[in-house]
Amino acid sequence: MSCERKARKTLVQYCRRLYGKGYLPGVDGNISMRLDEKSILITPSGVSKELVKPSELVRVSLSGQTMDNGKKPSIETNMHLAAFNHSGTNAVFHLHSPNACAFAMARKNIDTRYAPFAYYHLGEVGYAPYLPAGSEKLHKEVTQIIKDKHIVILLESHGVLVLGADLQDAFVKADLLESYAGMLIKADSLGGAHMLSDKELAELHGG
Repeated sequence: MSCERKARKTLVQYCRRLYGKGYLPGVDGNISMRLDEKSILITPSGVSKELVKPSELVRVSLSGQTMDNGKKPSIETNMHLAAFNHSGTNAVFHLHSPNACAFAMARKNIDTRYAPFAYYHLGEVGYAPYLPAGSEKLHKEVTQIIKDKHIVILLESHGVLVLGADLQDAFVKADLLESYAGMLIKADSLGGAHMLSDKELAELHGG
């Protein structure tokens, strides 16, 4: 099996996993992975991630040129390319996971300083103000946030962007973010979560 064929199969497996978790409802959201030094694979526009086939994934150059004739990549391709071109990431997930989206729709960022595991593994969540999906303005905004070293970005009234060292790393981060966002929502019903101090955050070690 060729490297590209294997990559296509693996990316589709993650499409299924994310769809099964409820992070890619309908035909929404998109995921991608670095294929080689010059190109990425990304999900096509308007196709359910439950049903997408390996052959339907689109190869795109890092300069933004579609390399698979006749295929239409996600309208969010430029946002993905911002991550690949301005960080060492090898996988990018743009998700509409329910708890994270609840924060995005409320126009309230997800503050990771309430739990050591969230802060340690996700860092501070970047926040992009609402801009039209697929627009050059959104691309520029996300590019700047990625340059500021954020690996998770909440997109106001839209969704979330997660960067990973590989597909599994991006999946773990996305799953942690969604779980943590749900914890914050539940903590509000108990009077609200308590934020860790700067000293406590500085003393964190991975577990």
